[in-house]
Amino acid sequence: MYRATLLLSALEGDLSLVRSKLRTLLRAVNSPCRLMIHGESPPLQRFYLFDDRELAAAAEIYKQQVVDWAQALIAPLVSGKVTLELDYIWSKHLEREQKQWESESDLLVVYCADKRVPPRFRRVIEQSQCPVLVLSDKSWPPQLSLLAAIDPFHKSDRQANMDVEIVNQALRLNRALNGEVSLVHSCYVPAYMVRYRAMIQSTHQQVIQEFISSNGWRKLNWRLLQGEPSQSLISYCQKHRIDILVMGLVARGLFQRQITGSTSEQVMETLHSDLLLIPKERT
Repeated sequence: MYRATLLLSALEGDLSLVRSKLRTLLRAVNSPCRLMIHGESPPLQRFYLFDDRELAAAAEIYKQQVVDWAQALIAPLVSGKVTLELDYIWSKHLEREQKQWESESDLLVVYCADKRVPPRFRRVIEQSQCPVLVLSDKSWPPQLSLLAAIDPFHKSDRQANMDVEIVNQALRLNRALNGEVSLVHSCYVPAYMVRYRAMIQSTHQQVIQEFISSNGWRKLNWRLLQGEPSQSLISYCQKHRIDILVMGLVARGLFQRQITGSTSEQVMETLHSDLLLIPKERT
């Protein structure tokens, strides 16, 4: 059971697709959900600064369009078994609302109508204290395929239990959605270490096997990928038609982010599958 907050941009996306995914999620979370509609427009923002009747009228028309759109979206979803609270954010600054919804949520769900995460949603995701499910514009099949991307080697820049949490969250969502889950780890060998490739791969395989065995996940299928993590994950998701990629939401420091960016940031550049992002625990 999840307490979920769903964040959508007003008037964006295919209503039938959005509704289909929300219907599946609402059945899975089995608890009251809060649907936040983010609406903004130039007339609405300028209306606060200038006392202009024409701008004020345009803002009111826009707000009514958003309300009508939201009501049409949720009308088929509301039933005796579903409690859905509808709310609106009429500001560019989503972070102001974030603390309140995170205190009441176990899961933040963000719908992205395009192939990329909008900058205003990217900031919310990066600052999230709870897991974030990023929904792309791709529909879901009857049985979902989930892939948990783990990396137990990176213990120097994140807490050692991050990968355990990634797998646990993947299994939890998988049980809720009645899908199939597997694990992958990307083994990147730089050019100057190619002559030691076999040795490096053998070490990675041993560490992953020990990680899986020590946590009692022997029945989970897993695979070692070759190459730079973000590219190997994207290629694997495309080839195997992964519906939800589960991974850590971790930045490795300002300098490194400026040069290469974190894996999660690169994966969010173009959404090839939905993402369940697990934030690092704050200390």
